[in-house]
Amino acid sequence: MSYCTNPNCQNPQNLDRATVCKSCESNLLLKGRYRVFHTLGQSLACRTFLAVDEDQPSQPRCVIQQFCGPAAAADGQNQQNRTFRGSASVLDELGKHPQIPKLLASFEVEGCQYLVQEYIEGRNLADRLSEKGVVKEIQIWYLLSELLPVLQFVHEHQLIHGDIKPSNIIHRKTPQASPALAGKEDIHPLPQESASGLVLVDFGSAIPANSGPLKTETVTGSAEYAAPEQIKGQAIKSSDIYSLGVTCIHLLTGMSPFDLFDIKAESWTWRHYLKVPVSARLGRILDKMVQREPSKRYRSVEAILTDMKYGPAPVEVILSKPKWTVAVWAASTVALLSAVLGVRLPSPAPQAFTSSEPVSSIPDIRFNPPPMQDFRGEASQSRPAVRTLADRDKNPVWAVAVAPNGRVIVSGNNDGTIRLLHKRHGKVLKVLAGHLGPVWSVAVSPDGRTIASGGADGTIKLWNFYSGRLIQTLDGHTDGVFSVVFSPDSQTLASVGKDKTLKLWQVEGGAELETLKGVFGEVQSVAFSPDRETLALGSSDGKINLWNWQTGELKQTLWGHSEAVWSLAISPDGQTLASGSWDKTVKLWDISANNQSQQPNGSLLRTLIGHSDKVKSLAFSPDGDKLASADLSGTIKLWRMSSGEMAGTLKGHSTWVELAFNPQDKTLISGSFDDTIKVWRLSP
Repeated sequence: MSYCTNPNCQNPQNLDRATVCKSCESNLLLKGRYRVFHTLGQSLACRTFLAVDEDQPSQPRCVIQQFCGPAAAADGQNQQNRTFRGSASVLDELGKHPQIPKLLASFEVEGCQYLVQEYIEGRNLADRLSEKGVVKEIQIWYLLSELLPVLQFVHEHQLIHGDIKPSNIIHRKTPQASPALAGKEDIHPLPQESASGLVLVDFGSAIPANSGPLKTETVTGSAEYAAPEQIKGQAIKSSDIYSLGVTCIHLLTGMSPFDLFDIKAESWTWRHYLKVPVSARLGRILDKMVQREPSKRYRSVEAILTDMKYGPAPVEVILSKPKWTVAVWAASTVALLSAVLGVRLPSPAPQAFTSSEPVSSIPDIRFNPPPMQDFRGEASQSRPAVRTLADRDKNPVWAVAVAPNGRVIVSGNNDGTIRLLHKRHGKVLKVLAGHLGPVWSVAVSPDGRTIASGGADGTIKLWNFYSGRLIQTLDGHTDGVFSVVFSPDSQTLASVGKDKTLKLWQVEGGAELETLKGVFGEVQSVAFSPDRETLALGSSDGKINLWNWQTGELKQTLWGHSEAVWSLAISPDGQTLASGSWDKTVKLWDISANNQSQQPNGSLLRTLIGHSDKVKSLAFSPDGDKLASADLSGTIKLWRMSSGEMAGTLKGHSTWVELAFNPQDKTLISGSFDDTIKVWRLSP
């Protein structure tokens, strides 16, 4: 399969030996020699591809990074080109290190800049963690002893990597393991191979150490691992130390770094999730690496290596009955540790620690952690739920809404029913049955008279809120209905479905007013603005289209997400649009009447980073002061609209969540596929 690298190509897949894209007619051979197969990763600033060099007889694999920034003025473009050439020159020097991929070429094609780097055969540590579980302490010592000298080399060249994380650390594949270690994994968990087993990859986010504060749109890195100052656009060398430290505690616990930091207490809680305690010395080293204040963090790699040279201190294990303190020191572990550290550290290990067998490769990650839900149940939460409304029938909840009176919660359920529950005591007031499959979406009209439900069976049903009587079934969709939403005047209903259509319906009488098909791709979410003028549509390609639904005019297209937009919400004053995506971010957009920007991201106010899973649902508080977002793992985040800061994290659900605010008070309603509905009080 050949892949088109044109960022605007709608159908980039092509036949194996094609030379011109069938969709956009772009040349498929970059510089006449590099054929791209598929994407390896993507961010707003960069796309990474797997390719082959057809100009060489062996056609070796390579990795190509593409940078296509927004159009710039001539002076700005010249500066951008100079920066790119300077970065390529530094990367060429870095590639001389055996644990950094070689830079093979750099060039520009049709306004996009490209870096071609050596392909490293092997698996990254994120994949190994997923397959084999958390690592042991000895393996963290080895990882640090292997990667810190690499990081030291990078910093000496006045460059900041900017994106250290498990997926950017590759265990280089070698032909075979040493037979001397066969069957001895418990004693020597590191299979024999080359001395440079770990390779640090993806320097596409690298930042010159003397670059100063970055512009907002150029901030790089991954939110889970990036240091606070880097997220603010002020990366320094110790930002890489922070990211490496967070990588280590993630590998030790198997938990998302977001779940290892208690926002309320402003402290790391990673030790709570360890199956086996780590040594006091490693604990102190990791704690200092992940200090959020740069002044309290290690300032250089050399300082860490100095603290590491004597290896771990004994672990103190406190036994509750009787109250003994036991120093645990495994002789085989110490022997192995000294052999590993002896390769990299300046101080020779004591003779008693010498191992007779050489150990110099990546750890084999075999330690099996407890199920993830065992950890998440104990995770810190900012506020407890006021009450949990559990369904005795174990009925997963797909959707929730709250009646305008604030007293009734409406849920769409997996068994095809819509349930009306009293908010205070959770009593089921009515059960509305009629769908032939799960109810994916529910909405209550602003006038409080009508309930709309959209189902996997492709139908929309309108119900009388007071009597529960079925008013009408709307049969226009040919596949499941993702979302239904009422206009502010309660007279129009919008629906989007799996059949890639948007439909507008007249509530009174059920007439189909308009159908738009195939214009947006697969639309996942829809929202009306309070002024009854704008209809926002979120698509699977990451686009958001703003339509004047009464005139049919496309007002603006917003492009900022790298994956599907599954949730939209518009603030009560109609000035701000919030979008939640499978790229794990929430974005805030200016959609006010006085915003005249026509750039794809010209209306972007800020990006809210904090979720470790795909964002599924959004809801504004009635006063517009707060935004709630929920993801597929069940985590709910609260954000202050005035500053964009995270106000809290709500934990209590074990899987995906839908949200709705009570319009009469400051309570948040969350319905989940874990069979529960929870009521959260956000202020006294």
